[in-house]
Amino acid sequence: MTPVSLSVSWPERYGGRGLGPEAAAVVSAALGRSEAPDVVNYLALDVVAPGLMEFATEEQLERWLPPMPGASEIWCQMFSEPDAGSDLASLRTTAQIDGDAYVVTGAKVWSTWGQFADRGLALVRTGSAESRHRGITAVVIDMNAPGATVRPLTAMNGVAEFAEVFLSDVVVPVADRVGDHDGGWAVTMAMLAAERGTYPIRRGSVLRAALSRLRRTIDGTTDREVRRAVVDAEIVMRLLDLRIAGMVRRLAAGETLGDDVAATKMILTRAEQSVRSAELAALGVDALAPADNGIVADWLYSRAASIYGGSAQIQRSLIGERVLGLPR
Repeated sequence: MTPVSLSVSWPERYGGRGLGPEAAAVVSAALGRSEAPDVVNYLALDVVAPGLMEFATEEQLERWLPPMPGASEIWCQMFSEPDAGSDLASLRTTAQIDGDAYVVTGAKVWSTWGQFADRGLALVRTGSAESRHRGITAVVIDMNAPGATVRPLTAMNGVAEFAEVFLSDVVVPVADRVGDHDGGWAVTMAMLAAERGTYPIRRGSVLRAALSRLRRTIDGTTDREVRRAVVDAEIVMRLLDLRIAGMVRRLAAGETLGDDVAATKMILTRAEQSVRSAELAALGVDALAPADNGIVADWLYSRAASIYGGSAQIQRSLIGERVLGLPR
């Protein structure tokens, strides 16, 4: 059976079948309504693969893409560092060329599912610290290679979704570099556009399902504060639906998503936090009961929505400078 990818584009010659943007949106919404578990390898399919398809060689694609749809190889993304989160251009993990390999040393943090990953696409510094984004290279690292240590990080919602990764003289073949030496910033921009662009399709369906349950929960309530919180969530979800619909139309027409995906990310953040806050308001102290503690965990997770995938401050700067053309 051919594995099916919810990624909006997936060449069949690499072992899978893409659904296309409209079908992907429909299937993702159905999965959200049914509260099905998230796709295991979504980071590989929705974030890493688009960058690979744009910059990797044919030989690399033949090695890396076929295992992704069936999740026989799990991938993670290693961008953020302890002192370089939203400001990726300040990253410090270094890669020195030694013959036909890079020797990588440094630390990464907030790598989603890093503790389960077989491979990770990492940004490493191959230029001077002053070179900023011009001295960054993208490489694919074997997460089981000697010198690679992965430790799960448990967030305040009790889930170890993230990991920190320590790299001590990890040898990475030059053949596993993605794009040009010192050309990793272009790979970064492609992957971030995919993450901020197509991820709302998947996440929006989860939030719609939560909002539908919430409507049933408050049916008949006269609490004005609760009703106001739900109305606020409804308004933001309508805005998110409009953004997603427009994005799907553009993808279906073969257009490339641009810097305005930052606006979609901002609306998704607001929707996530509005829906989860409305759930908490509706249940009140009952949310603390063991049967409903998932509500508290979801609310705690929503606090991170304004940080992961690029902080709200960075998104506002992108919108101001690159979309509206405002001076820096």
